[in-house]
Amino acid sequence: MTTWQYADYMSEPDVSSRLSRLRLHIQEVAQRTVAIEGRSKNVSAVDAQYLNSLRSEEKQLTEVVDAAQYSTFRRNHVTFRRD
Repeated sequence: MTTWQYADYMSEPDVSSRLSRLRLHIQEVAQRTVAIEGRSKNVSAVDAQYLNSLRSEEKQLTEVVDAAQYSTFRRNHVTFRRD
């Protein structure tokens, strides 16, 4: 059984930390997949599906982070009053 070092990405308190840890988890899953392919064994459908689901989740979290950054930028404009 494989033990993943970064599989706990969902426990991160904020979205950007979760995204960073998710990207590390994707790397470790992808490296395992490449290692299995290199030893002439078939990569199980579960591994491929899991990797695809992680990449899909990464895309969703990236959109959330990007939207939050854009939204913060738009809200923090400075206005000057003339008296």
